[in-house]
Amino acid sequence: ADARVSAAAASPFASDSFDAVVDTFGLCSFEDPVAALREMSRVCRKGRGEKDAPPGKIYLLEHGRSDWAWLSNILDRHADPHAKRWGCYWNRDILAIVREAGLEIQSVARYHLGTTYVIVAAPPRRRR
Repeated sequence: ADARVSAAAASPFASDSFDAVVDTFGLCSFEDPVAALREMSRVCRKGRGEKDAPPGKIYLLEHGRSDWAWLSNILDRHADPHAKRWGCYWNRDILAIVREAGLEIQSVARYHLGTTYVIVAAPPRRRR
């Protein structure tokens, strides 16, 4: 197996270079998380149709907004001081970011009162 590390929003790798892309707890701190996910999608293998290899996977382990309003309110109230100290925006809407990036969400599991996300996604399939 070949593991590589690169900048989130502008990697040096060719399109369709990887079978899998992994990001752990990064979307909270990327300046532009949508751009980072689009770059992950670009370098991840795309499927073209039923006879081609299936698309690669994008595995995300992230933290962000809760699905409990009372907890998200607390995160919102303390987000700016937390970001200034740690560089982490802990109240980002992770699912909205993934959708805005155009990824095809295959599964989502949420833990820790909905603040931890385990997402399996794929790049959008190319049209023939």
